[in-house]
Amino acid sequence: MEFLQGGDLMTLLIEKDILSEEESRFYIAETIMAVKSVHDMNYIHRDLKPDNLLIGSDGHVKLSDFGLCKHVEIKPLTKEIQEKLQTGENDPDLLPRNENLNKVLANKRFEYKRNRKLAYSTVGTPDYIAPEVFGREGYNETADWWSVGAILFEMMVGYPPFFSDEPSVTC
Repeated sequence: MEFLQGGDLMTLLIEKDILSEEESRFYIAETIMAVKSVHDMNYIHRDLKPDNLLIGSDGHVKLSDFGLCKHVEIKPLTKEIQEKLQTGENDPDLLPRNENLNKVLANKRFEYKRNRKLAYSTVGTPDYIAPEVFGREGYNETADWWSVGAILFEMMVGYPPFFSDEPSVTC
């Protein structure tokens, strides 16, 4: 991995406490472009936080720590492809002898492909995790956008949106 002399965004936040609106706008715009690049490759980063935003000597942001990345199908399948998957049309893996078997296998394949659109593991850093990550229905790349918003909040306010000095109390 290349050495980036600017350190990470968390170190910058520790040094400056909060960033100006102009600085925040610049760093979040670069973060958005980096996250969009990850999503364009059909991955969810799942651990976006200031520690994983590295700053080069030129001041530009680079995204790091892809250890929790998950490959998903972010770009939706067209209706035509979905229909072919459900019917088994033009699928050499399906046996042409048994139409019912073909449909069962095609439906299984469709369900498998549909499930690749969501992630289900509860991973990430608590201050930046989207609420849907804690649910059982699964989540998609929008969880990364929640994290980007939490990072922007921290840049401008000085702490993450749901930070508390008080220990949590359960009833």
